[in-house]
Amino acid sequence: MTILHVADWVNGGLATYLQTVCDAQSLRHQVSILASESGSESRITNRSGFVSLDPYDRCVTGVWHAFWVTRKVIQKVSPDILYVHSSFAGIFARLAVLGLPKRPKVIYCAHGWSFLMQGNRLKSWIYRVIERGLSYSSDAIVTISENEHLKALEAGIPKERLYHIAHGISLKAEPLKPYVKAEQFEKQKYNILFLGRYDYAKGFDWLMSFIARFPQEHICWHCAGKSVINHTVAIPEGVVDHGWVDYQEIPQLLLRCDMVIMPSRWEGFGFSAIEAMAYSKPVIASMNGALPELIEPECNGWLFDMQKEQTLVNILENLHVDRVKACGAGGYDIVRRRYDAVNMVAMLEQVMQQVVSSKEEH
Repeated sequence: MTILHVADWVNGGLATYLQTVCDAQSLRHQVSILASESGSESRITNRSGFVSLDPYDRCVTGVWHAFWVTRKVIQKVSPDILYVHSSFAGIFARLAVLGLPKRPKVIYCAHGWSFLMQGNRLKSWIYRVIERGLSYSSDAIVTISENEHLKALEAGIPKERLYHIAHGISLKAEPLKPYVKAEQFEKQKYNILFLGRYDYAKGFDWLMSFIARFPQEHICWHCAGKSVINHTVAIPEGVVDHGWVDYQEIPQLLLRCDMVIMPSRWEGFGFSAIEAMAYSKPVIASMNGALPELIEPECNGWLFDMQKEQTLVNILENLHVDRVKACGAGGYDIVRRRYDAVNMVAMLEQVMQQVVSSKEEH
C-alpha cells in the first residue's frame, strides 16, 4: 500500500506522531511525507520520501500554492491512502483530491479542532462550517481524544466517518546524559517544567503571570520551547529558560525535572503529558480540552482551574516527595496501559485497511 502523509508545518507533538507512525508504516508500506521544509523539524524533512511544500505560509496565497503542489504530488505518487494532518492541510489537501481521475482514500486528523479555540466566536463558527463541509470528502476522520470525538459529533461531523485513536508514545526511555543546563536543576527544590510553544493556546503567558504574582520558594520553574512570532511573553526572574530544545534532548529535561505543568487554554490531546508520564513524571494540568482525560488527580498528577488561581496555589503548597513519586509511578502505568504507540499504530492500520477495501464513492 502506498501512503502519502500531508501536513503544513510539522513540529513538536505532530512531528513525534508522524515519526512514530511513519517508522512503523515504512516496514510494510511505501510511505511519503509532503510538508513545508522550512517550517518542519529535521527529523521529518530528512526522511526518505520527504517532498517539500515550499514556498508555504498560512495565508491565502500560501494555501493556494499548497493546493496545486499537493494535487501534482498526488498525481505523481498515486497513493492508496492520503493521510492529512492539521486544519490548514485539511483544507488544501482535501480540496486537492476533488475531480482527480484516480482519487486516493482520504483520512484526516485535525490534531485538535480549530473551532474549539477560545476567542473569536465568528472564527470558530467559520471553522466549524468548513470542517463539517470537508468531512464529506474524507473517508475516515481520526479523533485523538474523547473530548475531540464528542465535539466533532456536536459540530455535525458524520458519526460513521469518525474513529477515535488516541496518540501513543514509545516506552523506550533514554538514559541520563550530559545536558548543557543540568546544573540549573536545583536538587533542594521541586523542578517544574513547562514544555511547548510559548503561545496563548498553551497558556504560557498565564503561567508566567502566575509565577510573578505567586512566588513559591520551594519551586524552581523551567520552560523549554520557543516564542511565536509577534507574541513575546516576559519571563520572570528566576525562571530557567532553556529555549528551543531539540527533540533528542527533551528526555534529558524530563529525566531531570520533578514534574511537568500544562496550563493550556485548549488542548486536542496533550502529548507533553504522556511524554512526561512515560518518564514517570506527574503532570499538573488545567481542566481544559482533553487534559482531564489524561490526568487522574492524586494518581498521575493534579488538575487546576485557570479561572481560580488559588487551585494551583493549593496544589503547589501541598506537594510532598512521596505523593510526587507515587503520581510518577501511576502515570507510567497509565501510559503503558492506554497510550502505547504499538497499539496506536495497530488501530490506525485497521482503519486504513478498512478504508482501502471500502467501495464508497464521493
